[in-house]
Amino acid sequence: MTHNKTLLFILISALLFSLSFPPFPTGFLAYFSLVFLLFALEEKGGWESFKLGYIWGLVTNVLLLYWITWATLPGVLGAILILSLYTAFLFLFYSWVQKALKEKAVFFMPFLWVLMEYGRSFFEIGFPWLNLSYTQTYYLSLIQYASIVGNYGVSFWIAWVNVLVYLGVKNFASSRKVLTYAALILLLFLLPFLYSSKILNQKTDARQIDITLVQGNIPQDVKWDYKLLDYNFKVFDDLTKKVPEKVDLILWPETAAPCYLRAEPKYFSLIKSLSDSLQTPLVLGTNDYSVLGQGSYLYYNSAFYFDPYQNNFAVYNKIHLVPFSEWVPYPKILGWLYRIKFGLSDYTPGKDYVLFENPKGKFPALICFEAVFPDLVRKFVLKGADFLVNITNDGWWGKTAGPYQHAQINVLRAIENRISIARCANTGVSMFVDPYGRITQKTKIYVQDVLTGKIPLRNELTFYTRYGDWFAKGVSLLSVLVLAYSLLKKVVGHR
Repeated sequence: MTHNKTLLFILISALLFSLSFPPFPTGFLAYFSLVFLLFALEEKGGWESFKLGYIWGLVTNVLLLYWITWATLPGVLGAILILSLYTAFLFLFYSWVQKALKEKAVFFMPFLWVLMEYGRSFFEIGFPWLNLSYTQTYYLSLIQYASIVGNYGVSFWIAWVNVLVYLGVKNFASSRKVLTYAALILLLFLLPFLYSSKILNQKTDARQIDITLVQGNIPQDVKWDYKLLDYNFKVFDDLTKKVPEKVDLILWPETAAPCYLRAEPKYFSLIKSLSDSLQTPLVLGTNDYSVLGQGSYLYYNSAFYFDPYQNNFAVYNKIHLVPFSEWVPYPKILGWLYRIKFGLSDYTPGKDYVLFENPKGKFPALICFEAVFPDLVRKFVLKGADFLVNITNDGWWGKTAGPYQHAQINVLRAIENRISIARCANTGVSMFVDPYGRITQKTKIYVQDVLTGKIPLRNELTFYTRYGDWFAKGVSLLSVLVLAYSLLKKVVGHR
């Protein structure tokens, strides 16, 4: 294949991959997005594969994560440049396996793909936003088995569909092989469809909780102007008082109180009085701090839980902060970045997996992109969560694909743990998700809205909740063994 044709195939693959993500309901494009990739990587050397992987990563990350620019230009540049390395190394590893196993190497691409996605979720710079599985969140009749294998199992399935399509095209001259691969593809769709159909037809008599979501739609330039704090609180106060009926819980979004609420008696009393007068617990996002002594403080992105039946309030401090936005990871090495004035916050990660206790059930208040991390979410469920709450402020990202991508990720968290989710966003999308990933109600973005609905409480622990990413770990281990074999064969061959 010529260099120009290789680049063309890389670009087509990247475009199909990018178009398969929300807000487009075109997840089926993911079934073909890696086919062009596999053709482009045929018989490529390690360095050339690495470069192609970096180009593919740059294109997909630019097309899918451009919205980070609305929040921070240095942040989006850092994210794109770093995240593109994951696919660069994936392609490099594939070239090693291809040299060792020849035409059989293609059967290990799904394994390597999961290794890449799983590895992308680790460490302080973890950002597993663009997993293949998230392209399927509109196709609930195909992904219910995520309650067993997690979202990485769905990515593995999609990668296998691509491999079989690739083999079918490559062997198009042989009708017998084409029919064999077509039958396998049909089976790959039939099995999850039959399983999902059975699951989705089940009826549950679970207990329910009534929740109201208050979407204030406060612009960013207004939200962070201290002179306009009165306006901020008035918007949420007025909207909350419009709740037409008694509910069990009221949710305000992340940064609904854009101040250190603990240190603002006026606004703290307003919230407490509102919760007491409505006789309804209320959750909202705010900033918090702790005193270390001698004028030294730790700052947190937090959620407060006000209970009208108690005089005190509960606090959760966000555990997984957004790297290069809410904090600088590895501060001993990268701490100098704080001296560059580009809007970087200096929060401290929380340590405690706090569950708020409502009379109807226990729940965590996952803040912003914490919902992107499946293992973090399942730990809250294992601690006894009856339902999940996700509060966020996606107003940083404008009217882009970002808010829709972020919202749809919750679908897989619900399925993995068979648990309902109430999501409250400052500018949307606010929504209710049932344990099967069905969005029962949702708002539009950039409108003020009040949404009241019922969600069922959890009544089971799924295999995934109990055992976590066992599938991703097993597949990753096998990938590492194949890579080790490939490297060993390469070394022996050189000798």
